Amino acid sequence: MHVLLLLLLGVVTTPGAARAQSAAAGLYDEGNSLYRAADFAGARQRYLAAVETGRRDVRLFYNLGNACFKSEHLGESVLWYERALQLDPRDEDVLANLRFVVRVKRDQDPEQVGAGIYAVYLWPTLNELFVMTSLGLLGLFLVACWRLWWRPGMYAEVTLIVLSICVLGSGLFTGARLQRQLTRTEAVVVTEEGTARSGPEVGQTPVFVVHEGTKVVVERREAGWLLVRLANGLGGWLPAEVVAVI
Repeated sequence: MHVLLLLLLGVVTTPGAARAQSAAAGLYDEGNSLYRAADFAGARQRYLAAVETGRRDVRLFYNLGNACFKSEHLGESVLWYERALQLDPRDEDVLANLRFVVRVKRDQDPEQVGAGIYAVYLWPTLNELFVMTSLGLLGLFLVACWRLWWRPGMYAEVTLIVLSICVLGSGLFTGARLQRQLTRTEAVVVTEEGTARSGPEVGQTPVFVVHEGTKVVVERREAGWLLVRLANGLGGWLPAEVVAVI
């Protein structure tokens, strides 16, 4: 009965999903054609429409970032490059364009001590870390079985200890990265300018001004306002419409 129900649900939902994919592909192709014709604003609209169908694709986000930049929506271009990197953190085209856009935006981020080490920390994707930890656990299980059944001596003992240490380290590292992803919300300023205030009200004291393309960390939300923190540690409340969450 359950299998039959799942099959029926598959029959019902599959055509809709296929239509959405077809619509997204058509909009994507239209966007590409408009981009080649130098109609960057039109390409941006087509790509955005493709995103609204639910499609998540590195090439779509990358092309949308390019179209946004060409149509003078610098903040949105940073946003879509960042979203593309969430899908593929090591895409060279996306990284190169993001580096260029970050250099030309008005607010320049301060040089951070240990940035190279932090980049290494973020280099492996969560999927890669999960696979690595799973393979380590499998290897640990096989070596443990080898040790219990055949009692091969010291080599198995050493291998078991080394694998245990590696799996523990990999698990802790994966857990730290997962915790970071679940608790850290990053956003990009997508309006030309935004004034951060000392509290979530227009009448509160201005603290700093940010411009499009600036990346911030969102710490709290309250009644249409976001408490954000800049790379230099300065914090303030911005209207929610000023930024878009990555």
